Amino acid sequence: MRHHIRSLCFSNFLLLLSVLLSLNVNAAGNNRQQIAESMLKKIDRTTWVSEGTGQHIIYIFFDPNCPYCHHLYENTRDWIEENEVQLRWIPLGLLTATSAGKAAAILGAKDPRQAFYENENHYKRGEGGGGIMEDIPSREVERKLNTNVSVFNLSGVGAFPLMLFRTKDNTPYMITGVPPKKNLAIILQNLK
Repeated sequence: MRHHIRSLCFSNFLLLLSVLLSLNVNAAGNNRQQIAESMLKKIDRTTWVSEGTGQHIIYIFFDPNCPYCHHLYENTRDWIEENEVQLRWIPLGLLTATSAGKAAAILGAKDPRQAFYENENHYKRGEGGGGIMEDIPSREVERKLNTNVSVFNLSGVGAFPLMLFRTKDNTPYMITGVPPKKNLAIILQNLK
């Protein structure tokens, strides 16, 4: 009888633990959605480089020297070619000593999209990253970069790339890092 009571108590403990853990996961998920919502409310303050003309929009905070950001760039080429999505790349200059100068070169260029492509298409893995030459930012470009960083910092995450978007049911989402290509396809299918 005593063994049965201990077993029942242990089973109840496991059940309670699983419920608490699921609540904690849900709370964390809700918190991430709240953070994503607050970032999306301020996203128009940022300065981005847009590519594609699709109706579905994803904002991507990136560093010009970030190998993971470059990998995400490579994995999204099909999306742009198929004209399904509009990617809004928001440069930050945080990763290395040359990041800020490269981000400034992108935002300060006469054609920021062309400068962005130069950075990504001449990216050198293990050899300094982004392929664009550094630039000294004007006050205006420096202000834009600082605004980009301040909105990025709302995430509370120190990693990039950081993708920000809404799903078809208007739920805000924030994803850090590079999802596997199959997950990118699922994201695309569920974009608002």
